[in-house]
Amino acid sequence: MKKDIRYYTDQNREAWNEAMPKHQAASKERLDQLFSKPGYIYQEDENLLQVLKRIDVQGKDIIHLCCNNGIELLSLKNMGANHCVGIDICDEAIEEAQERAKKCGIDCEFIRSDVYDISEELYNSFDIVQLTAGCIGWIPDLNEFFRIISHLLRVNGFVLIHEIHPFSEMLPFDNNYIENRLQIIEPYFRDEAIVENGSLDYVGGTDYVAKTQYWFVHTISSLIMALIKNGIRIEHFSEHSKDISAGHKKQEELDAQIPLSYILVGKKE
Repeated sequence: MKKDIRYYTDQNREAWNEAMPKHQAASKERLDQLFSKPGYIYQEDENLLQVLKRIDVQGKDIIHLCCNNGIELLSLKNMGANHCVGIDICDEAIEEAQERAKKCGIDCEFIRSDVYDISEELYNSFDIVQLTAGCIGWIPDLNEFFRIISHLLRVNGFVLIHEIHPFSEMLPFDNNYIENRLQIIEPYFRDEAIVENGSLDYVGGTDYVAKTQYWFVHTISSLIMALIKNGIRIEHFSEHSKDISAGHKKQEELDAQIPLSYILVGKKE
């Protein structure tokens, strides 16, 4: 039985607050050192960099939803963006982002909030809404999510999505014992959330029994329809064989030319 949106997001908040200190133990010092270099840019995916160049972040006001520890937003600021705001449900992640921005002198604002509770004061304030790897899988209701995104955007503003391809969700993860890495082991269409208690430490690799998490596998068609229903026209859509999930590197290394990630740009009409 499906539960209220806030039930899922509250549970996921607890799971991420548990996981982030493990991430930080493995990467915080290194990331601080990288961003202490003037103009440092974390983004390395050439496909994404080309799209960022095309929509041009120079002087743009950007909000990054599900921003985690803020490194992608800090990079956009270093690329010339104007007002930059990051939103994440995880208290620990936002504290890290705020601390790094202050320490490295990068002018970004980070706010701890459920995406469904974003203040209406931020509506009609941004030229770009950014979503990156792992965001959409934590979102229980795509239609409501993109309704809020549409409100955040100014007319002719863009939503930029760089995400894990739902096709990859059907395949074994790297830590799965199945020998055939291209064997389909999960359905594409799901009516219910996936309930997990597995480790969320994809950074340091700590294996622990985690607090319960709820993961949602949204199809490409459900994504497209949520955009359409909320007045966002698709301007670019490309699929890529590069893994950005930290869980399907073995499929990427096979060079099987299957979709593991995608980039979508939508424009508010």
